[in-house]
Amino acid sequence: MTPTSLSQYDCILFDFDGVIADSVDAKITAFGALYDEFGPDVRQAVEDYQRAVPGETRYDKIPRFHRDLLGITLSEDEVLQWCDKLSSIVLDEVVASALLPDVADILAMLVRRNIQAHIVSGTPHDELQIIIERKGLSPFFKTTRGSPEKKDVIARDIMRANGLTVDQCLFVGDAMTDYNCALACDMDFLGRAEKATNPFPEGTTVVDRLGKFFIADDGKPATSASASRKAA
Repeated sequence: MTPTSLSQYDCILFDFDGVIADSVDAKITAFGALYDEFGPDVRQAVEDYQRAVPGETRYDKIPRFHRDLLGITLSEDEVLQWCDKLSSIVLDEVVASALLPDVADILAMLVRRNIQAHIVSGTPHDELQIIIERKGLSPFFKTTRGSPEKKDVIARDIMRANGLTVDQCLFVGDAMTDYNCALACDMDFLGRAEKATNPFPEGTTVVDRLGKFFIADDGKPATSASASRKAA
């Protein structure tokens, strides 16, 4: 699972929040606001969980919060209603969030080097499409996929649809849900995290700025991964 050079890959799969956009805090605040009516202790517990497990889909988190914190079992329709309520709180904040450092240059570089980029996110699929379009990011990603599909299901589907093998692909994420997706797919993984908050197992390749991996490698020949293997 250890990446060594961008030239290994023909396809990069990115998580979104905390990897492409600086939107992690916006999501934490939105989840807290969703549960504000239940008091400060519940709100704090929700925010703490969101901070600790940012990549888990809201379709799983919301019924868990209701069950564990409020003693309420939600029906499927009620879960969807609460998810829609969260979307109405968070959408504008995420759209307004800045891209993380180096991301704009990285996306332009991937286009220039003809390396596919896809988003694989825990954000609801329809909401994700709106965010990507409103942030002007659509031209940089071949696909943008979100929940309720699981990330490993999406990743495998992207590989099948594009005729890719697992060793042509790199997953980039900031949470253990991303790491576990890469592990389930037997795919190389690059973590993005600050040293003080690194959630990944020892030995994982982690950078605080993605440019330390992507841009540092940009001067190397833009040979595709498949061509490199044929030459080997």
